[in-house]
Amino acid sequence: MNIGYILRLPAPFIFCVGGRGTGKTYGALKYVLENGVNFGYMRRTQSQADLINKPEFSPFKAITRDTGREIMSVPITKYNAAFYDCERDGGRLAPIGAPLGYTLALSTISNLRGFDMSDVTLLIYDEFIPEKHERPLKNEASALFNAYETINRNRELSGNKPLKVLCLANANNIANPIFDELGIINKVYNMTQKGQVISINEARGYAVIMLSESPISERKRDTALYRLTSGTEFSAMAIDNNYNVDYTNHSAINLIEYSPIFTVNDITVYRHKSASKLYATNHISGGAIILTDRIYKKRYRNYILDCDANGTIEYENLAVKTRLLEI
Repeated sequence: MNIGYILRLPAPFIFCVGGRGTGKTYGALKYVLENGVNFGYMRRTQSQADLINKPEFSPFKAITRDTGREIMSVPITKYNAAFYDCERDGGRLAPIGAPLGYTLALSTISNLRGFDMSDVTLLIYDEFIPEKHERPLKNEASALFNAYETINRNRELSGNKPLKVLCLANANNIANPIFDELGIINKVYNMTQKGQVISINEARGYAVIMLSESPISERKRDTALYRLTSGTEFSAMAIDNNYNVDYTNHSAINLIEYSPIFTVNDITVYRHKSASKLYATNHISGGAIILTDRIYKKRYRNYILDCDANGTIEYENLAVKTRLLEI
């Protein structure tokens, strides 16, 4: 993976998604060390950040093994630490020089008050797409944007370049909180359908990269785990970079034979006049009753989930489905 090329893309926010264990984290951290880039390394939760601060679970462990360059983390606060080059002092490691970078947790960065990270030019947000078993963070996308604002400060108003963000993840869920909030679920879905590797929106300042046809992934096919999981959803995500998502029941239809039932969160659900078939869309009808999230959960949520399970509801697109089912 050519991290230098990726970071030169004309976008402050870069979302890079690839198969499991294909060198995304290794490549990014090796790049910042070799090029003297001051960085922040962020994970979703504090427990994840605490784990990587332990020498046994350091993200630099493989780099030390391959290059001999030893990196250690030194606690700064109860929430984060700094990475340093280090040297042996009587058999123990001791930090030398200035900090190379800092660890952060998205879930607790708001607790770091008054800190100055103006020396950080690259924020690496690793594993930004949660796995299915992970609990979502409250207002996860907003937390990321607030973290960016905290680190970036007003550097652009002073004529400096904005903080660069490199978000790395496995293809766990196309309908993740960040893609949802940015309104790019459908765009990324279309990329997967077309086999498109890269999409850049310079006006909004983001790029999406789908790392496909990885030679490492191909070599991993004939290893124990992937022989066991061949043909499963896990293998499709980890090896073929296919998102774990149901692509069915998405279409655009003529609403002339449908009547609105309700609207919630800018989504209107319609019922066909001659069949027990529903359709959910962003096209809002004035004839639909407007529901709050609470009323929707009380009156309709279980009904909609049942319709989704038995295939009697269609959705305009994947973003509509995601928003409706996750209310």
